[in-house]
Amino acid sequence: MHVAIQLIGFLPIFLGILAATFIPVYLALYLLSKLSASNIKYVAAAGIGLTFWFFFDTMGDAVSLDANNSIYPFDLFGGLPHWGLIIAFILGVTALAIFDHVAVPGPSRSSRNGGGEWYSMAFVIPAALALVMGIHGLGEGWDASSAVAAAPVNSSDILTALTQAFGTYSAVASYPMHKFLEASIVGAVYACYVTMTGGAVKAKRWHIPLLGLLFAGPSVVGAGLGYFITLDTSYFYAFGVTSALYAAVRLAGPLVSDFKVGVNAPSYLGPKVFASMALGFFLLYTAALLH
Repeated sequence: MHVAIQLIGFLPIFLGILAATFIPVYLALYLLSKLSASNIKYVAAAGIGLTFWFFFDTMGDAVSLDANNSIYPFDLFGGLPHWGLIIAFILGVTALAIFDHVAVPGPSRSSRNGGGEWYSMAFVIPAALALVMGIHGLGEGWDASSAVAAAPVNSSDILTALTQAFGTYSAVASYPMHKFLEASIVGAVYACYVTMTGGAVKAKRWHIPLLGLLFAGPSVVGAGLGYFITLDTSYFYAFGVTSALYAAVRLAGPLVSDFKVGVNAPSYLGPKVFASMALGFFLLYTAALLH
């Protein structure tokens, strides 16, 4: 007797991940944007706490850039796949450096026009964070859809099917919680550099819809592609994990008592700061490769 194996269809998975991603993301972004400016220090500190776990969690999905593959002897290094993870990380830092250069002009640019409103592009800071962090979501959506698509089920109820595929109800519930808290990092940066600035940077109606799309959109794209294509997603995580470095740096600013966008913030970082940050990371990373 042959038993037919029923697989979860594409549309239920795609729509399920879409809803479980966008709803908590927009909830987090709108909630953070409504907080009082008097809470800026605590919003920034909470965002840093979330960022540290995000880095730990995502670096694991990036297989720690294959740090366990020793550089010597050379046959243990891992070849092109290992180099690919390193390059993806460098590209992530580079992308953030470029976006930050657009968001915050250097001294020579800000002094033009009598030093005008050099902070008017501050919205690019959370937008850059949302986009680069969102690339790790491309891997998450891809992995979730790939795992569920291949899972045999014995029920047409999508919740039961997803539970069978992921293992438990708590595992299913953890996904939207995960997205809410990750989006809260973006929301914290947006609040600190836009909505909590006392009007120095004008909040626009399209800001949060765009931030949500930049952050959550890649997860849904990954879900759509992952149902049909199996792929090593560690490169997406290696690129997206760099957003944690940027978030930590930008959220450190509001911890200072005299932080004021339009007066002494946002601070200019410049390419040398990003290069130095990457250098510091790779120095200790290289030491790990010698283990």
